[in-house]
Amino acid sequence: MGDRWVSAGRGSLCDPDSPDAPIEFNDNPEESNENLTPTVQSFAAGKFSRLTLEIRAHDESDASAWKRFKNDAVLAVDFVGLPEKPDPVGFQPPQAGITPDCEPNEDMAAVTSDPTPSFRATPHTKPGGGEDAQLKVYFDVDVKNADNTWSDVTPPAGGSLNPSPVGDNQPVSLEWSNLAEGKLYRFHAWTWSYYGNGSHLSSKESDGFCFFKIDKTAPKAPKVTIETPYTQCTTNACAPGGAPGEKVDFTFEPVAGDTISLYMYRLSTDETWSTKEGSTVSVEVTPPRAGFYSLYVIPQDDVGIGRRGERTVIDFMVDDGGVRVGEWHFNDEGEGDTAVDSATKEDNADNAALAGGAKRDDHGRLGLITHDDEDVPLSAPVTDQALTLNGTTSYAATSGQVLETRASYTISTWARLTEAPTHNSTVLSQDGTHRSPFYLGYEHSAGRWALRAVNKDAPVTDTWSYAKVDSVDAPTIGAWTLLTGVYDSEMKEIRLYVNGRLQGAKPYTTAWAATGPLQIGRTQWSDTYSDYFKGNVDEPTIWQRALQPEEIADLAQPMNSPNRAAVELVANWSADHGSGTTIPDGAASGYGKSLTLTGGASLDGRAIVLDGVDDAATASGPMVDDTGSFTVTTLAALDPEKLATKPVGYTGQVLGQRTADGSAWGIWYKQTAVEYVTNWDTGLDEAVPVGLWYFGRLNTDGTFSAVASAAGPVEDGAVRLTGVFNAAEGTISLYLSSVRTGDPQTFTAKIGSGDFALGKGSSDGTWDHYLPARVSEARLWVGAMASYEQVEETVRD
Repeated sequence: MGDRWVSAGRGSLCDPDSPDAPIEFNDNPEESNENLTPTVQSFAAGKFSRLTLEIRAHDESDASAWKRFKNDAVLAVDFVGLPEKPDPVGFQPPQAGITPDCEPNEDMAAVTSDPTPSFRATPHTKPGGGEDAQLKVYFDVDVKNADNTWSDVTPPAGGSLNPSPVGDNQPVSLEWSNLAEGKLYRFHAWTWSYYGNGSHLSSKESDGFCFFKIDKTAPKAPKVTIETPYTQCTTNACAPGGAPGEKVDFTFEPVAGDTISLYMYRLSTDETWSTKEGSTVSVEVTPPRAGFYSLYVIPQDDVGIGRRGERTVIDFMVDDGGVRVGEWHFNDEGEGDTAVDSATKEDNADNAALAGGAKRDDHGRLGLITHDDEDVPLSAPVTDQALTLNGTTSYAATSGQVLETRASYTISTWARLTEAPTHNSTVLSQDGTHRSPFYLGYEHSAGRWALRAVNKDAPVTDTWSYAKVDSVDAPTIGAWTLLTGVYDSEMKEIRLYVNGRLQGAKPYTTAWAATGPLQIGRTQWSDTYSDYFKGNVDEPTIWQRALQPEEIADLAQPMNSPNRAAVELVANWSADHGSGTTIPDGAASGYGKSLTLTGGASLDGRAIVLDGVDDAATASGPMVDDTGSFTVTTLAALDPEKLATKPVGYTGQVLGQRTADGSAWGIWYKQTAVEYVTNWDTGLDEAVPVGLWYFGRLNTDGTFSAVASAAGPVEDGAVRLTGVFNAAEGTISLYLSSVRTGDPQTFTAKIGSGDFALGKGSSDGTWDHYLPARVSEARLWVGAMASYEQVEETVRD
């Protein structure tokens, strides 16, 4: 990336016996546009998708130019993993849990009796930088002054850094210098990532401050006891117990010498504190989902208005609450016309027979499975399969009862309507004598997904009624949607969830026993099977308990392995497969929606060429249910000459989904400036557009509800852009290449209702925001990719 006018003694007149003398190329400050370091940095940051380097002789026609050079040139790049802000950050309370204590609320500042507290933090690198990382944590402590300003506190003699570097995700600690009693302190931290020469890069500071006070006479950390079936985690063991929604009993006791009148406590998932008066007390907390939790407990005495004391932190693990009583994948464990029940309790196993023309196809919701449960790559990827039903005769049914319908239960399944139904269409039900007690599917009269629960097993001649919950939005035809129904026998109500979100609840007080088989794709209604479903069904799963809302939200983000979400490719357009004005959906998808070029857009064999005036490419939409998780990617190169004619503030859409009032979501370019740069070949100043990438929604007032890139596109360079919407978390992320830009941002979904478009966007119902660019390809998956590794492996060029 620089010029060297040397031959290292290897010219045609040199001594061939001279020792090897390598030539080293370094950055040339006078040619910043050619320098290696900033170019590699831009490549690593994802600003362009491919980097090619070459070494040329000054005169390639000179036969002697390379005569004495070996063909073993090596490019060596010294790099450091980009540091990520440390997490968690805090100090360790006397009764040590695994989790350090950090109080982000100044009014609830933690109390410690130790005037030389030990701060703890776990440093991290950005994805991909963990190997051989050398990390330290820099701590900063402030004290609040009488005038409410803050001043730095002198660090200990050894400094503000932990002494020895550690690897990625390894906790460190640092004991601070002696601090005064009664003052309010705060601290936060940074990750420092070191090069071999001792220089370093710094992350952003940790999220917020941790507030605390020193008080040697305040109550000491109380004794906290956890009751079975839960157990306290230790440094080397953390056994799961209990279940989501199963209460955890704790006992709080003061240490010897303390007089306690009140305790404050909260679970790590709670935002507010609860209180319990007394010296020795018992409390109950309810964990909402399986996984790791911390309980924070603060004692308070009667001195003055009451002094808060040191905290105790208890860590514990919640089990998943028991096995499923039914689960059908329709995948390779099925043989012929039988889908095997893969629920882990063998005595509950109940295989489902495919009948009436039901069959499997390769459109399974879990998509392409590349890794096993331990994240080890499979020897050959597995294509997930789904059940295909024709809407008139086909279904699958178990041979016997799956659910006890008088007790609490949860039924959940992925469903995909392949056309707008003309009648009720049931996905899941279970037979009684005359009818089913529940119907999960589509109700035609309302035009909505619905959960219905009948009050009794009435014959045709009897009267009956039912409770019903409808979805908020109409189904997205052709898109995968997660439907979940719950009967809660304690609350005496039914609840419907769509894509993990509660749609509503209705009282249901007349549960009754249905002892017949489970039906997939039809229902029993007045002694007759009807309401056949047309489309795909996958992963129907049954629990004999009412799942917690948080658990149901998690169902909307199924995982194939710990770091790889289940994503199903539903659109795959590549310009090099198109001809004329049509780009077909590639074979890897098979969902069959083609892109049509409009307004003069053309194909040049490698890309769709868009003029930024009226060119575009569209497909009938929506492509995905926009209230559910999805991932979209594209490879695009902007046209800088045409962009230079656009005003500052111009926005153009690379691709996106239209809705009634404009944009449901999209990947956008916004021009923030036009700079003039000298062209050294011509000596003339040329206009160069400057802008940012966005993923999210362009609102009708011109503002974005979107996540923005940290830097704009490289002139004339193609860039890989990937957007991820995680419905379970309610967030969007933008990746340039496989590097996520910034933190995920909160996003409220708006369901799409119109065409999917490349090169233009909708604004107030009118097509606008035409983008001058070359788009090589675009792909769309249902499901949110879960890690940079998955993005890198799946969307690579």
